Amino acid sequence: MYGADTIIEQESKPFDDARQIATRYEQGGFDDLVVVAPLSVIAVLCQQRIKPLWSESVEENDPAKVDFWGARGQGFRFVRFRRIRRVALEFED
Repeated sequence: MYGADTIIEQESKPFDDARQIATRYEQGGFDDLVVVAPLSVIAVLCQQRIKPLWSESVEENDPAKVDFWGARGQGFRFVRFRRIRRVALEFED
């Protein structure tokens, strides 16, 4: 997406809330943000005009094709990144 010379930094410090993610992102001067978080957190980021990337993956059973392993030991293969513009929840009462 950005080329071979891309530097990827993983934030090792935990976050307390979505606003803290937004603050660190803006202060860090990063070009983009891949977020793995609940939809409620992603919704707040979008409300703050941050459009994070969503990593789309599919479950993979062939160990030679597995890009990463899930928490329960299942294998996944990366498909693509998609940009999140907004999150909308509709409830039925």
